[in-house]
Amino acid sequence: MSDYLPEKLSQKWEGKLDSILHSVRALWERSKPRRTWFSFGPPERDLRDDEMNAMSAKQALLYRGRLVWGHFARAYFPAYVPGRRTHYGSVVYSEDEPPQDSIFHVAWRVNLLRERQAIPAGAEAAAAAIRNDRSSFNRMKLPPSVGVDGRCYFANICIHRTRLPLGYLHDRCVPILIAPADTEACCIVPLRFWTRELREVWSGGPPAYDPELFRTRLTQHNIEP
Repeated sequence: MSDYLPEKLSQKWEGKLDSILHSVRALWERSKPRRTWFSFGPPERDLRDDEMNAMSAKQALLYRGRLVWGHFARAYFPAYVPGRRTHYGSVVYSEDEPPQDSIFHVAWRVNLLRERQAIPAGAEAAAAAIRNDRSSFNRMKLPPSVGVDGRCYFANICIHRTRLPLGYLHDRCVPILIAPADTEACCIVPLRFWTRELREVWSGGPPAYDPELFRTRLTQHNIEP
């Protein structure tokens, strides 16, 4: 995609990623769901919207998850416009603590695998996955030729509209929960844990994609966002 440029995407986040993540992590640790003797139901109502992951995985994320930045490398296009339906996509994230802006660049390189004829060494699985929008996997480790040093992953994720300030993917960068000791799944952190600064930065600027770009396709294929 010609407009998928890391410089363009990271401009409004410049100098803010570390401080915002620190604040969101602090809020999460103070107020995250706690399992008790009476915790019989799901910790979040919208967990039922995620039909991809087992309840045990979703509970592990909400009860024991750790916050990191995730960056969408792909998503079903109706997720980029206002709507009601739940959609899925794929994010890039790292279990380690690389320079936070590096995730933008990794997602960009993964996205380029759609069109590149010469696949970087070890990136064959990621290239096959991003070229097949129906590919099913939890996550796959990215090789150094595409990712960053350390544990960097390409992972499928449920796009809960209830966890996004505007109800759609206005921005590709989102705080996600991971629980590597319990599950390979990941999820967007519930909206009540987004700090005011995060909401304002995330919702600012132009959308990731102009909704007008999709109007014809939505109508042509009778797709309800």
